[in-house]
Amino acid sequence: MRRFPARVAGDSRPASGPQVLIPLLVLAAGVGQGFGRFGYALLLPAVNADLVHSYAVAGLLGTLNLTAYLGGTLLVSLTAGRLAPETSVRLGLLLTTGGVSVLALARSVPVLVAGMVLAGFGGAMIWVPAPGIAGSAVRPSRRGLAIGLTGSGVGVGVIASSGLTALVHAVAGPGAWRPVWGIEAVVSALVALAAARWLRPRVTPVSGPVHISTLRSVPGWVGCTLSYGGYGLAIAIYMTFLIAAYEDDAGFGSGHASAVFALTGVCITAGGILLGRWSDHVGRRAAMTWTYVGMTAAILLVPVGAEPWAVFSAIVFGLAMSGAPAVLAAHLADWLDPRRFAAAFGAVTLVFGLAQLVGPQLAGWIADRTGSFSTAFLVAAAAALGAALASATLPRRGPAARSRLIEPESS
Repeated sequence: MRRFPARVAGDSRPASGPQVLIPLLVLAAGVGQGFGRFGYALLLPAVNADLVHSYAVAGLLGTLNLTAYLGGTLLVSLTAGRLAPETSVRLGLLLTTGGVSVLALARSVPVLVAGMVLAGFGGAMIWVPAPGIAGSAVRPSRRGLAIGLTGSGVGVGVIASSGLTALVHAVAGPGAWRPVWGIEAVVSALVALAAARWLRPRVTPVSGPVHISTLRSVPGWVGCTLSYGGYGLAIAIYMTFLIAAYEDDAGFGSGHASAVFALTGVCITAGGILLGRWSDHVGRRAAMTWTYVGMTAAILLVPVGAEPWAVFSAIVFGLAMSGAPAVLAAHLADWLDPRRFAAAFGAVTLVFGLAQLVGPQLAGWIADRTGSFSTAFLVAAAAALGAALASATLPRRGPAARSRLIEPESS
């Protein structure tokens, strides 16, 4: 995976190679997503009991975090022509560190709001440009693997946040939440310092202006956008109501349902790596289409409400959940330089985020009307199947796949 130039623009120091860049991006993704976005769900009960005292307000905090994430995504897309991708990541790490620090010190709901908004913006500024940096650091035939590795940082962050929460609760009691965010703030600051020192990707020339409409220059961009929207709706329903569906509809115990959910999280860590690398061999269209077909099948297994189908569903869905965005990002990176990638990936992420906002409310309304979650999961399966059909419109082979025929293996 050696591919880096002698120097970085405006810097006399040599550019970092992929052996340095990829681990840094993995850590950055873990901070932005595992700490800044998904860590709140683990601490929500304790935060609500100690400070908020309203699950409606507690839920609103999560919505504000996602809204800020979408705002940050739009900001990255609109400024991609002026803001270098690595600069965006560094700023995102600073914002996330600041946000998590504010959350650790919060003594009132307005302060919690400020922390959630900062963390949401920071997470977007890290994640949107990160796959483009990773993809440009390696030769095209390993781009899917590099982007998949970067995406695995999301799972690593979720696992680290879960383990840290469990450890703090074991030591300080189940009501402790400030120490968790305090430790995460320290870790985030260390990653931010490392990025300031070593996140130096190679310089990629950009010809012409960079706009959010850059997405339209990618072959199959309509299919990319529609598939990512369907993906967002599917995972919003699955991840929000999986435990409730198994407990209320299938009669699983809380420990059983939580274990199935945890298995999904473990598989998220591996999905991007496995399916990203698979896409390097079979092409982005085939990998993305079959990933969404697998996701459809996994969702349809949930209403069955029995083992071993629940375990199969968790494994396949977890792999697909991280694999699909890795393959999509690899497809965009096949056609775009890192700055244009940030603009284009931000555009499709906006569609994904809007679907995420709609999904839980839609599924909850359906469950209230029908008295079960089965119909809601059928809607999620339909969204995943729609994503598969949209992915099938992508070109059969992109430039990365064709380059494998002529690229020396030792490059």
